[in-house]
Amino acid sequence: MNPLFRNIGQMVILVLFLICFNPVQASQKVDLKNQYDLVIMGATFSGISAALNAAKYGHSVVVVEEYSMIGGLMTGGLSFTDFISYEALGGTFKDYMGRVEKYYLDKYGKESEQLKDCHGGIHAEPHVTLQIFNDMLSEFPNIHILVNHRLESVLMDKPDNTLLTIKGAIFKDKESDISVTLNGKMFIDATYEGDLAAYAGAEYRIGRESRQEYGEPLAGKLFYSNKQILVGSTGEGDHRVQAYNFRLIMTNDAKNISKIERPENYLRENYLSIADVLKEGKVSQVFVEKSRDGIFRSQMLPNNKADVNDIKNAPVRMTMLGENYEYPDGDWKTRHRIIAKHKEHLLGMVYFIQNDPAIPAKFRKEAQQWGLAKDEFTDNGNFPPRLYIREARRIMGDYVFTQNDFNTIGNSLIVELKKDAIAIGDYALNCHGVSPATLYPFVAEGDFNFIPPPFQIPFGVIKPIGFSNLLVSVAVSASHVGFSSLRLEPVWTALGQASGIAAHIALSEEVPISKVAVKEVQKLLHENNAKTAYISDIDVYSPYFVAAQYFGVRGFLHDAYLMEESKMSGTDTYKSIRGSQYAFAYPFHALRPNEPLDKKLAEKWLERLESKRLKIEAEHYYMNNRVSKGEFLLKLYELLGEEK
Repeated sequence: MNPLFRNIGQMVILVLFLICFNPVQASQKVDLKNQYDLVIMGATFSGISAALNAAKYGHSVVVVEEYSMIGGLMTGGLSFTDFISYEALGGTFKDYMGRVEKYYLDKYGKESEQLKDCHGGIHAEPHVTLQIFNDMLSEFPNIHILVNHRLESVLMDKPDNTLLTIKGAIFKDKESDISVTLNGKMFIDATYEGDLAAYAGAEYRIGRESRQEYGEPLAGKLFYSNKQILVGSTGEGDHRVQAYNFRLIMTNDAKNISKIERPENYLRENYLSIADVLKEGKVSQVFVEKSRDGIFRSQMLPNNKADVNDIKNAPVRMTMLGENYEYPDGDWKTRHRIIAKHKEHLLGMVYFIQNDPAIPAKFRKEAQQWGLAKDEFTDNGNFPPRLYIREARRIMGDYVFTQNDFNTIGNSLIVELKKDAIAIGDYALNCHGVSPATLYPFVAEGDFNFIPPPFQIPFGVIKPIGFSNLLVSVAVSASHVGFSSLRLEPVWTALGQASGIAAHIALSEEVPISKVAVKEVQKLLHENNAKTAYISDIDVYSPYFVAAQYFGVRGFLHDAYLMEESKMSGTDTYKSIRGSQYAFAYPFHALRPNEPLDKKLAEKWLERLESKRLKIEAEHYYMNNRVSKGEFLLKLYELLGEEK
């Protein structure tokens, strides 16, 4: 025996250290303790965001990931991030954007195409995002990362006042088969599937509610086209979930192409219908960036790469509609089979289009110019490691987010106020369909797309029913329709930030999540540049940001917006930026903080103040000073601080 090992026990400890605690980057240290303040399952960007925001306040955090790479879909192919207006982005996600932009600026220069193509830090190559996530995590030595570990079971403590309490979770190393138990005071489920919460016994849903359950027009069995619900839509609920696909990272740069070879289980007959569609003239080209008459949505990234995605209701689909129903509640073998089937289908599809003589020559020639980017996913044959799970379980919480949460006030373009908001969103209610087209050609059953105004997301969606120390930041509490607008990386990241801050407060005050005051969560969110109200002209760098966000969840901004209600009718609400999917700020959500505060709005704001003393002081300040709206809100915020 090596003289360094005095006994078998020391050797076992070293082996466990080397095998079980395998950090994703060498700069991070993982100690041997199994007790943490916060255990997070899922190193998605949501999980990373939660970890960063809890660790900032000194808590020990461990993040456990089933895959060998952190970052979830953000490092696994989904590089062209979905949202509508930049004004909806803040907090940890905006921090990431700044780092991406700096990376391309420093490496390629301010006049470079790479800097231009990152669109202000929104679009990054997967390996760049991975590097940035590692950099962000390395700034906190109290964050520990454990990859390649799969959840085996959850250890429950005795109920505390009828609330369920998680004591620990057991994870198994997928390579060594050795298990490790991680104990924690708080837990966050940041997985796409909601596995930790489900294993702990949380109530969850899979599939679609009926139209009647929540009164959602888009719920249940649905045929939808051109903003119209079509005949045959029964609204019946079922177990079906939104379609999945991989997000390929491809390029037409000959120097960086990894050619797709014939897949092992390739069956030509599975793809012959594609040739028929092409011959009928229903597709203009194979790879398209914006139009719908293509096969692959190629959304461009820096260095001449593209995030290749499914095109909703296209004549040929990347998704395998109807082949994923077993995935959300499936065991590991079931999920692996579904993932493998999707991979096999997609590789075979690309190979067929590029090589089969049945494909018209012009399409074949175009497709042959593209291949997988050989400098991405180098340990996985240049193929993304993650299947795009658009929807799996939805863990039921104190609040269920539904289509009704997009309702506007009267005839305005302003969504109803949520005083308990912990995040905002700005995206369509969007489903890529759940079943193949049957009743109507090229209309997938269950597909819909409806763009509402920017909206707020309440605290209750991340708080599972009946738990004292569990939060869920991705598989959040929502209906199938409501979830369709939350299922985006910027939103999940914002909810991760809120989860990390809520966990910090619960840990610091030694209270269950149910006792955490949303006002305290909001306060720390605002101090960390996160947004709980959509304000199109006050961003995180404004001196009015914190005050405006504070009063935004108290209705002050709604008062200002609704003063323009008479102008809203017939307004074009979506104005694309340079022809992209992103749009300029949503109209009628500007405070215009430098404009003078008029008497009518001042009176509305004064009426909202609960403290009589504060109301008197604020009124006196307004009457004796020619102040702008921004200055007045800032003064109110200062007076509130003095009062406390």
